[in-house]
Order: sequence, then structure tokens, then C-alpha cells
Amino acid sequence: MRTNIVTLLGCTASFFGLLLSAYSKLVSLAKTSDLEYQALCDINEYMSCSKIFTSEYGYGFGIVHWFVGKDSPLNVSNSVLGIAFYLLHFIGILLNHRRINILLFWTSLLSIPTCVYLAYVLAYILHDFCVVCVSTYVVNVILLIINYSRMKLGSKATRLKSKKN
Repeated sequence: MRTNIVTLLGCTASFFGLLLSAYSKLVSLAKTSDLEYQALCDINEYMSCSKIFTSEYGYGFGIVHWFVGKDSPLNVSNSVLGIAFYLLHFIGILLNHRRINILLFWTSLLSIPTCVYLAYVLAYILHDFCVVCVSTYVVNVILLIINYSRMKLGSKATRLKSKKN
């Protein structure tokens, strides 16, 4: 029963992250093609998600272009990376395999320093607040907790199975 609840929470969190990432990609595309575009998350000049999504930090975390150039296909938007990340988690949570659960835990753990870095950029470099960005940070922390729980539940189930044999 507990495993089902954790699975449902994990799928819900990763789906919400997927929606946030897809929305950020749509906003970025709309703003790039129409400079007058006003996104729902553009609240005022200090709370503007479209300003963040179209900044140099909205692509490759503001770092990748140093190595491959701004026009490189490897310098993708953070939202595309988010879509891939949350899709991986959604599918991985549904598959519920011990090794996949370990992979999901480690990828969600590695997402936390990325969130801290991007939050720093948001607050101290861009001097902005992005509701969508902060929401993804919260989703990543929730996924970390869920993936840790799933990993522990999986190892507990494996130990119980080995004791029965």
C-alpha cells in the first residue's frame, strides 16, 4: 500500500515538473518570436519568467556555451533538459525496478546543486524571481524525497525476499 502511494506521488510530481518545463519552453518560444508577448508568469519587472527563460542562463545553464558556442545544438534550453529529466522520472517511477530507482535517486540528488546554482543566478545575477523556476526547484526536492523513499522501500523488499529464500 505504501509503495502505491509513493508511486502515485512520484508520478504526480514528475508530471507536474513536466508541465512546468513544457510551459517554460512554450513561453521561451513565444517570447523569442514576439517581443511583446506577455506570459502569465510575467508579474512585474522583478518577477518575469520570460526574461529568465530567454536569458543566456536559460540555455545550457549559462555554462554550456562556453565550451560549445551559443549556436551549438548541445546548448539546449533548460526547459528541454527539464522535459527529458521529468519524463525519465515519470517512466522510471512507473517501471519500479530496483536499479532504476537507484538511478532516479542519484539523478534527483544531482538536480539539487543545479537548483541551488540556478536560484543563485536568479537572485544575485539576474535579480529576478521566477515562479515557474522556483516551482521546479520544489518539485526536484519532492522527487528527491520520493526517490529516496522508493530506493529504501526497494532495498527493504529485496532483503525480505532474500530472507524468505
